[in-house]
Amino acid sequence: MSAPSAPARLNETQTRIRDLLARAQKPLSAYDVIDALREHGRIAPPTVYRALQKLIDEGFAHRLETRNAYVACRDEGHSCGHRHRAGFMICRLCGRTQEFGDEEIERLLSGVAARGGFSAERVAIEIQGLCADCTADNVSPSGANAA
Repeated sequence: MSAPSAPARLNETQTRIRDLLARAQKPLSAYDVIDALREHGRIAPPTVYRALQKLIDEGFAHRLETRNAYVACRDEGHSCGHRHRAGFMICRLCGRTQEFGDEEIERLLSGVAARGGFSAERVAIEIQGLCADCTADNVSPSGANAA
């Protein structure tokens, strides 16, 4: 039985970025992060990318492949784990991003990989579409899509 891992030790920049992602209403690019932290002084892109990678490694954040942007891990229990097999539903209008995980999907994907002799290390599932609010806003009272 292995010893429990120690809590992540984040430096000041990593903590600021983690908190910024947690407050964000949409995914943030590395340059969005740089702009948002400008009040704390100049921060170089490599520093931000290293901090974002640390947050991903520690399970505090995820990178959205299709957006080249980052979101805070919204799974309080971090059941997505450090494996980061979470999926995301991303609204193409407002950018709202909802994290999800599903053991059945994970088993299916692991089985597909295993049958192909492939050892999956990371899986990215990103569903693009409209969130409930944007769907409602784009449907007229007659039920037809708004133009």
